[in-house]
Amino acid sequence: MAETVLVTGGAKRIGRQICLGLAEAGFSVVVHHRNSEEESSELVDQIRSLGSEAESVRCDLSEPGATSQLISKSVDLMGPISHLVNNASVFEHDDIHSMNETSWDLHLSVNAKAQTMLIQSLAREFSGRENRGSVVNILDQKIASPNPDHLSYTASRFAMMGLTEVLARGLAPSIRVNGVAPGHTIASPEQTEEGFRIAQAESPLGTGPTPEDVADAVLFLINAKSVTGQIIFVDSGERFLNRNRDVVFETED
Repeated sequence: MAETVLVTGGAKRIGRQICLGLAEAGFSVVVHHRNSEEESSELVDQIRSLGSEAESVRCDLSEPGATSQLISKSVDLMGPISHLVNNASVFEHDDIHSMNETSWDLHLSVNAKAQTMLIQSLAREFSGRENRGSVVNILDQKIASPNPDHLSYTASRFAMMGLTEVLARGLAPSIRVNGVAPGHTIASPEQTEEGFRIAQAESPLGTGPTPEDVADAVLFLINAKSVTGQIIFVDSGERFLNRNRDVVFETED
């Protein structure tokens, strides 16, 4: 039987391509979403058309206790979960002057606490199982080149960067834990098409990463049986630019 992967935030954007890449490689996929029922259902149909099994699960990761429900729902639908891709995240702008307890708690709750609790739930599912699994945390090139913008979001990414190694040590040998740190891959809602083009063109490689590039890195790490505690930067070298502000502020007129 094909191994099953749970992808959080899998219905749209990079998560969608991760789901498709895994399905094309023969994995069964659980597509998690918060409020993207239509997109998730369409993606499940597309995955099934590729010959892989798929199911959609709704869960608000900001709700207390939601993570254990997500794992149990996924297992009920698809059987044992072998791999987890922590892709879902909150990304809202704040800085040291505008942040407040609400923004801080929301980012850390969804982007760090919920992801860690999902890993814990997966580890419990592996109790007594002979086969081995993996976790891939989707991070951000900001962990290598931070700037003052998106403070709460950046803090959550630093938390998961550290936990990637900590949990790789703590969950070996049954579960490998790795990370992928994308660069500017898809335009943000407040960015123009021209601003996005400029942002990608300014990278050292002259072009930005695609969602397919990120999905390829995730697939590599899931299949790399001897790799754990590693972070792959899929950013076309963007982190070397050492921007003083978030890319949107530096590329929009």
